[in-house]
Amino acid sequence: MKIFLILNVSISGIILLLSSIEIILINTITASHVHYYNYKVLRMRISDPQIINTIINLNLNEPENYDIWSFPRHNNNSMYISVSPVGFENLTNYLHQWNTSYEITVSNLQKAILDEKRENHLRRVSSYLRTGRNRPYYKSFNEIVQYLDQLSQMRSHMKVEDFGYTAEGRPMKGVMISSDSTRPIIWIDAGIHAREWIAPATALSIINKLMRPSGQTLLKHFQFFIVPVVNPDGYEYTRTKYRLWRKNRAQTEGELCIGIDLNRNFPFKWGVGNGASPHSCSDTYRGSEAASELETQSIIKKLNSLQKQIILYLSLHSFGQYILTPFGFSRYSYPPYYQKLMSMGKKVKQMIQNRHGYVYQVGSSSELLYEAAGATDDYVAGELKIPYAYTIELCDEGRYGFLLPPSYIGQVGRQLWTALTVLANDIIPN
Repeated sequence: MKIFLILNVSISGIILLLSSIEIILINTITASHVHYYNYKVLRMRISDPQIINTIINLNLNEPENYDIWSFPRHNNNSMYISVSPVGFENLTNYLHQWNTSYEITVSNLQKAILDEKRENHLRRVSSYLRTGRNRPYYKSFNEIVQYLDQLSQMRSHMKVEDFGYTAEGRPMKGVMISSDSTRPIIWIDAGIHAREWIAPATALSIINKLMRPSGQTLLKHFQFFIVPVVNPDGYEYTRTKYRLWRKNRAQTEGELCIGIDLNRNFPFKWGVGNGASPHSCSDTYRGSEAASELETQSIIKKLNSLQKQIILYLSLHSFGQYILTPFGFSRYSYPPYYQKLMSMGKKVKQMIQNRHGYVYQVGSSSELLYEAAGATDDYVAGELKIPYAYTIELCDEGRYGFLLPPSYIGQVGRQLWTALTVLANDIIPN
């Protein structure tokens, strides 16, 4: 009788039951997480550099109260920042003094984080039960590893390798997809900043597309080396403890705070100008020295081993919808192929807008956004002399920011696939 009753439970009923259990667990586990109750996200319209610098200093001196999510760009003066209740009171007082307008885009940051977690768990349960509909979700690092291993077992031209280890001992996973080892390589990495969940999810989407018939045309001309998560320790920390953590999880000897911004730790122009912070509590802390971090060292070693074959480098980030060229360390400094990079980037922008309706901006990171010394794309272009290098800031423009719902994974993956095919077609060897 019991067996009969179990067999007559519908799939939707099982999903509902498991989802309810998951949601209870989410609410229980959240008690031990860093929380953001009554934190808000503001969008401010600012063009005055002095005001921007004042807000930057607030962020630097009180990172527990202020977290800048994005800076104004050249054609859009919107600046996003999350603030604690104390930070909200202080910042709005400043904004009133400056006659600067703002709007609250997220009224309770903790609720937004819980909403994201609930949706992600519902999609995860649906995926495991194989209900017939592909519902991508933000996977844990262990789930990513399992997925890659399973996929590689079914595809002879896909190999997964451990090419290094993190500060906490997790493996650095790289995926080589190739049908001819003599072909030029397109390198894609993601997840160097822990809280940017859409980046690893999009890298997985590209791997999946390359395994399908639609990917065979590209594989006739290129090999692909893809690192879905450059910063596994930080990524897992955002899932289990601190959703908006950015850095890795290494402790620098003699420093107060944990974590180094890996995208400020690469040796080309490391520590130059104002493009990274020397303060360990800053989200853009550059580390005690160039390439101080195990993750950085592993990426450098792997890049160097493939340098002669890499023709295109893409680093995936979020958010803002930008196609960024080197150099980031200083304004008005450009790599040799800058004009070609801009021309190709504008083609990508136009094609994404035509096919998907999303508008990306194209330009160097130092001019469109801010100076960033010690970044991966600068190292690739400046030190390794790889001709084509971009950082792509994925969706959105700020409505969700780092908390982009998992329902966007599919469309963001399609946008990057469009970008990849446009770029690849422009550099196919003769």
